[in-house]
Amino acid sequence: MSFRDLDNIEVEYQSKRQNVLEDFYIPCLKEAITYKRAVGYFSSSILLHITEGLGSLAMRGGKIQLLISPTLEVKDYEAIKEGYEIREYVSNKLIQKFDLEMEYPQKEDRYALLAHLISNNILDIKIAVVADIGNDQSIFHEKLGIMHDSEGNVISFSGSSNETYNGFVGNYENIDVYCGWKSEDAEERCIKKESRFDMMWEDKEIGLCVIPFPKTIKEEILKYKKDNFDYVELDKNLVRYLNQREHQKATPSTGKIQLYDYQNQAIKSWVEHNYRGIFDMATGTGKTFTGCGAICELYKNKKRVFSIIVCPYIHLVDQWADDVRKFNIEPLLCYGNNGYKKKLERLIRKFKRKTIDFACIIITNQSFYKDNIQNQISKVLNDTLIIVDEAHNFGARMISDCMELDYPYRLALSATLDRYGDPVGTQKLYDFFGDKCITYDLERAIKEKKLTRYYYYPVIVSLDDEELDQYKELSEKIVSYHYNREKDEMPEGLKRLLIRRARIVAGAKNKIYKLLEIMKEYKKENNLLIYCGAIKYNSCEMNEDIDGKKQITIVCDKLINELNMKVAKFTAEESTEMRRNILSAYKNKELQALVAIKCLDEGMNVPAIKTAFILASSTNPKEYIQRRGRVLRKSEGKDFAVIYDFITIPRSLDEAMALPAIYKQQELSLIKKELYRLEDFAKLSENIYDSINARDSIKEAYDIDFITEEDLYD
Repeated sequence: MSFRDLDNIEVEYQSKRQNVLEDFYIPCLKEAITYKRAVGYFSSSILLHITEGLGSLAMRGGKIQLLISPTLEVKDYEAIKEGYEIREYVSNKLIQKFDLEMEYPQKEDRYALLAHLISNNILDIKIAVVADIGNDQSIFHEKLGIMHDSEGNVISFSGSSNETYNGFVGNYENIDVYCGWKSEDAEERCIKKESRFDMMWEDKEIGLCVIPFPKTIKEEILKYKKDNFDYVELDKNLVRYLNQREHQKATPSTGKIQLYDYQNQAIKSWVEHNYRGIFDMATGTGKTFTGCGAICELYKNKKRVFSIIVCPYIHLVDQWADDVRKFNIEPLLCYGNNGYKKKLERLIRKFKRKTIDFACIIITNQSFYKDNIQNQISKVLNDTLIIVDEAHNFGARMISDCMELDYPYRLALSATLDRYGDPVGTQKLYDFFGDKCITYDLERAIKEKKLTRYYYYPVIVSLDDEELDQYKELSEKIVSYHYNREKDEMPEGLKRLLIRRARIVAGAKNKIYKLLEIMKEYKKENNLLIYCGAIKYNSCEMNEDIDGKKQITIVCDKLINELNMKVAKFTAEESTEMRRNILSAYKNKELQALVAIKCLDEGMNVPAIKTAFILASSTNPKEYIQRRGRVLRKSEGKDFAVIYDFITIPRSLDEAMALPAIYKQQELSLIKKELYRLEDFAKLSENIYDSINARDSIKEAYDIDFITEEDLYD
């Protein structure tokens, strides 16, 4: 094998999102024949954690060049200035440092490895310090690594990590990686970095003083040399120590986190339901923390748990990871091509062999379904807990195939478990997960001040003539379908027609003009959110400015160019890293508004949002409940939220008043669905009477007495 055979070497590693040792460092060292490393600080403790990689390198006759520097304090610089010879002084300083390290646990194994590498001429160490010690703050702060394999491939990396265990695992660190065979740019970087290392190593670099490793320290280390040294096993006591340390680190616990009474009650009810059930909790009321608490309770009672958390999107996997770590859980993140499959296999093997008693993976719906995870999980099924976040997504036909395994422990999390227009899929969810262990709705959450109160303003807009004609044409085709909604799944042809009709409503062009009119009052405000529809205007003879463009693009362009606002798109098209940067700028008020489609619907935590403009909201209660909850999360300095909801009607109210009853009947489907949402939003708002006039004017124009939930499915 060579470096080229390694799966998915990333261009960047971040210590809190990836296991840099297992994902990058050890696999590369196992294929390397030379390793050159320059670091500002080195601790021999790192050798315990990369033994597997160093062993492979050493057994192939490889070489390691390590350029390190002591930690010098102000008094050290002063001593050197007063006449101490820099080489002698630094040597003495290092001797003191290594004497201190001799008190660390497993020092015999650590120095046995160092002794073996040094005595067999595998490891050579040199010391670097800044030559000009006139500035007390001057330090050797290089962090550079180069590896070669037997086929001549080269990898270089640089970043914030020192050559210590915390540098790769404990701290918040980042490294960039360049694989020389992947591009000319990467190859050039590798050449330059190695050339610079060689200049430092030969003491030819301007501004550095490089000296040999002190003989006194080398002789002390060599005292720990062992006969028949085994790189891989090192020592059974060491292996046992590391396993215990890993086990302790992975033990879930609520620690200092205090859950609310309703969260503890939900967990208690779940336990009483034999660790199966549903947490039906409004967006923003702590479903994730309640789920983490459930994991801790299960582990406390059963002493052995393999937990799987399934999320619809990658950003939710990352968000869950941040949350579970607060409960002393270190998860394996599984999605896309991030190289998780081999790690998952290792994790399952360790759990099956009872090397560990707890494990946690967080995985996307897509990877859970497509990557044949079921076969892997079946090996540890007897101890497996499956938690499905935003569980309403799990009722779809393909995903429901993943519910065939008989998981002993099950938990569904959702603010809206019932699937809109899909009673068959909804029933599958209840059959699989069981009963609701808690129902914590929006009204209760606002009343108990877990969510903020809000003001609601319906904005009435109508379709233009072209849109109305298309809407009526599609409606005629839709009513021609006949199927039993209670027993049968919706025909695919009908689904497509409903989606096309919904896009006409979501993309009503008059919404854009109305939004710009309202936004003039907010053009200097922050913490704004605009929800658009996932639609594109294919032909707009009346307005060439929007012809062929997406609604979200038009909204962004007009807010930026006409109102001079600072806004950014927040969609699935932006990379995970870009979305993080956008959210950071938004929280720091460098951006005034986020313009989103669906990416913020489920799970994303952006509590700073204060004012929302909902241009597109389907009649699916799941969607608009999620969106409302997104705006109502509590945040410092946020006393209330404001929601502008664009209510779409087929034609202007004056025109509707004069319309014959038979034509009004054809348009009631849309009217009733929009009114249902309006009433649902209005009833919990602080200004319910502001909505009554809008509601009553629409009812009067269309001769409507009342609406029910059944009207949503017409």
